[in-house]
Amino acid sequence: DADLIHRAVTDLAQHGLRVLAFARIDLPAGTQRLEESQIANGLDFLGLQAMIDPPRPEAIAAVNASQQAGIRVKMITGDHAVTAAAIAAQFNMGVDRENGSRPEGAGLPVVVTGNELATMTDAELIEIVQRIDVFARVSPEQKLRLVEALQASGEVVSMTGDGVNDGPALKQANIGVAM
Repeated sequence: DADLIHRAVTDLAQHGLRVLAFARIDLPAGTQRLEESQIANGLDFLGLQAMIDPPRPEAIAAVNASQQAGIRVKMITGDHAVTAAAIAAQFNMGVDRENGSRPEGAGLPVVVTGNELATMTDAELIEIVQRIDVFARVSPEQKLRLVEALQASGEVVSMTGDGVNDGPALKQANIGVAM
């Protein structure tokens, strides 16, 4: 039941959990290469696994102190949008600067996804990056575009990253901090 599975994933993500789905398929003996067509419809769903990587209290304090000092902190992640929103809420992030608050009735912060970024022109991206602080399901190329959009607006950008997928954006940033 795909709808049930999607609801379960969303429920887990709303609690800040990262969710993995597991499935299996029987293949002929000696199979050495998989094609997408072989697994597109033939998988047996096994279940979901959820894990949490909670923000450390000192990280929350550092973001809060930075915000109080006038530094605009943004979250750019490959995580699911709902997971990113739940984590951003713990950091008091995710406000749409156009209206100064979260949308009416919304329990979670405003998040722009990589799919949405992919449809934006450079001019649209420059405008949205000034308003929105949380970006999810973002590719390495999109991280780079976000840094460039901030710089095009005259911002001095510091970028932190902990993986090879952050390399291009770290290199482009005025200050790159690899962890």
